[in-house]
Amino acid sequence: MPTAVKTRKSSYRALLLKKREELLALVKAEPTVLSDSVRTPDEAEFAAKSAEQDVAAVTADLRSHMLREVEKSLQRLAKGTYGVCEGCGEEISPNRLNAIPWTQYCLTCQELRSRN
Repeated sequence: MPTAVKTRKSSYRALLLKKREELLALVKAEPTVLSDSVRTPDEAEFAAKSAEQDVAAVTADLRSHMLREVEKSLQRLAKGTYGVCEGCGEEISPNRLNAIPWTQYCLTCQELRSRN
């Protein structure tokens, strides 16, 4: 594990655990909108309920994805590979890890992945 990451290991772990708690709390507090029926004779109400369900589904999916990324980062931290870019093998900058503690890639590799 890179030296900069070793010295900050406990702070990154704390950030990741805090984010995991936040995401789990949001998942538990999810509205029941997804289980609500969209059946209604009113077309405008049907459209509004359908749109609300679509937004709730996308939001739940994004939270689920982020939770998986946080869990993977906690596993990398335990294995000693946290803070190493999975693209190039170089150290991820501390500024990037502070901003996005669950990131897997350095900024250069993330930009390359985003373009593709």
